[in-house]
Amino acid sequence: MTGSITTDDITSGPAGADPAGEAKLVVDSVTVEYTTRKGTVHAVTDVSLEVPRGSTLALVGESGCGKSSLGRAMLQLPRPTSGSVRVDDTDLCTLSGAQLKHARKMIQMVFQDPISSLNPRRTVRDIVAEGLEIQGVKAGKAEMRRRVDAALEAVGLDPAHAGDRRPSEFSGGQCQRIALARALVLEPEVLVCDEPVSALDVSVQAQILNLLEDMKQRYRLTMVFISHDLSVVHNIADEVAVMYLGTVCEVADTQALYRAPAHPYTMLLISSAPTLGGTLADTMGEAPIAATSSELPSPLDPPSGCRFRTRCPRATELCASERPQLVDIAPGHKVACHHPLKEN
Repeated sequence: MTGSITTDDITSGPAGADPAGEAKLVVDSVTVEYTTRKGTVHAVTDVSLEVPRGSTLALVGESGCGKSSLGRAMLQLPRPTSGSVRVDDTDLCTLSGAQLKHARKMIQMVFQDPISSLNPRRTVRDIVAEGLEIQGVKAGKAEMRRRVDAALEAVGLDPAHAGDRRPSEFSGGQCQRIALARALVLEPEVLVCDEPVSALDVSVQAQILNLLEDMKQRYRLTMVFISHDLSVVHNIADEVAVMYLGTVCEVADTQALYRAPAHPYTMLLISSAPTLGGTLADTMGEAPIAATSSELPSPLDPPSGCRFRTRCPRATELCASERPQLVDIAPGHKVACHHPLKEN
């Protein structure tokens, strides 16, 4: 889009938005590897996902499972080792230089740490305007200020009070709102949120989650929400992809996944998620599952076959010799497991 944010845009979304249901973001066979002195880190291995237009996909899993690496690969930060990332018909992995810079208007990211992701030397108004300047938006000073102020107002900040101050003068929740305004000022079609509430107090988390849901509706955003908190994901995501050691082991509609998880690792996550009444599994009436080991294998030397087999109580020799593929066990429900908890 090249138009500016207006009050009408905020209320009804961008004109001409495509209907929901079609794939907006397609991640196809993406692999991300990092070379270190100790060897190759297999951060993400052959991951394929589709995010329908206007929906929210959550990526969940333990720390070190590759969630953030996959999210950054979507924006080519850095470019994945192999595979493709498409927004509509544009393959970001084939672009470079000015083409990639221009395409990034379509997909923006809100980073995990709301304070360190903002330049402490610049004012809030300059931080939010920076993306417009990088994209070479042709607008006068007054128009640029109007667009920045509209973005700040959209996330619940008063431009007159916040615009000329610096990030150090704000709380974590306010800084996350600033980071969100910085992303939204470019009117992206896809928003990747990397643990956007993990560093915030619970009450502030609720405010940011409500704001994200509001922004999703107003701007008709397609969202990827990265989190390790299953309680948060349950309230915001339409679909959930569970990652373990760089691979996707289960993908399903949020309600279906929490109601009847099929992969032992998914059940382990649900059994471990605390709630006021015990664990998330307790509140759902599910039988808990325990891992045979609490130690996560190294991504430098991941296990053969199923990567979860070294911790799985259902593992057999087949799990060690053959890598399970994502297969449908129900409409919209896929699992990569030789011995799923739920059979098709």
